[in-house]
Amino acid sequence: MVSLLIHINFFVFLACFAIALTRNANLNTIIVGLTYLAPLVPYGLNFENMERFLLVSYFNLIFGLIEIVVFVKTVKPEDTPLDKEHLKQLFGHTLPIVVALLGLSFLGRSTEFPVTAVELVVILTLFVLGSVMRIIAIYQIGAAAFKFDIIFREKQKLKTDQLYGLMRHPSYTAMMIVVVSFATITHSLFFGVLGVLSAWIGFQYRIYHEERGLSEQYGEKYDVFRSSTGMWIPYFK
Repeated sequence: MVSLLIHINFFVFLACFAIALTRNANLNTIIVGLTYLAPLVPYGLNFENMERFLLVSYFNLIFGLIEIVVFVKTVKPEDTPLDKEHLKQLFGHTLPIVVALLGLSFLGRSTEFPVTAVELVVILTLFVLGSVMRIIAIYQIGAAAFKFDIIFREKQKLKTDQLYGLMRHPSYTAMMIVVVSFATITHSLFFGVLGVLSAWIGFQYRIYHEERGLSEQYGEKYDVFRSSTGMWIPYFK
């Protein structure tokens, strides 16, 4: 039964990924799709690791679909020019996060320790919280402002209310919560922390360059906002 569910998850995501590429075949959608598709490959399942394998399978299916929809809906052709700045973001921001997600997923699905009730509650709570928060944060900032490269579209405005009134980067905070849920599945403090650190480095790289761009674009208005709002969580600048 578990094997059947894992195979279903793989083919459902593969079909959705293929449809997404027919709608918006940009580099970002391809990278995102492959990142979440790889851990869904139904290979390496055994009786000892089936619990964590199934968790990893469902998490990659659900969060992968969220991310694919987001990138299909928000990425514009002019957002992926494959120039120097795009490649810097690709290697400085995207690569460390992809490494974290893939590493934690494959380690988690190969882990043979039984999942305790407390561990399961923690894992599910973190994943649901991060996923819902990610959706809300992206919805609140809108398609005009959510993008891969640090560019500013004509209709884009500085967002300083709702979740963005509490923290400057709620969508990144949300994804880090999801990464922590992936790390918890591994049942390894060392590799879990290593994966979280890799993702955090990627986001910090992004934040550094993004906030410089926002400061140049919006000037004192953004500087005041930055000085009064936490980066990752409320009150911690």
